[in-house]
Amino acid sequence: MKKKAYEKYGDFPAEYFTGQPHLELCGNFRCVVDGLKSVLEYSENKIVFDIGKKSVAIHGSDLEIDYFTPQGAVVRGTTISLDFSQC
Repeated sequence: MKKKAYEKYGDFPAEYFTGQPHLELCGNFRCVVDGLKSVLEYSENKIVFDIGKKSVAIHGSDLEIDYFTPQGAVVRGTTISLDFSQC
């Protein structure tokens, strides 16, 4: 993934987008998920990503996937909690 694709999302170096599962919260309004396999569930209150052997659920309000590629996604909205579970 090229750094240029993520330039508008702040100070994220290209090294963060390596294809390995990686989550980064920026306040409670933005979450970067890298290394995802697919989206399992998508609503304004909950987004669930398959990140390989685990899944991560982002709970909050006004959630939306602001940017999505096969390598990662940027979720925007108010994040309340994150849950991890085995797939």
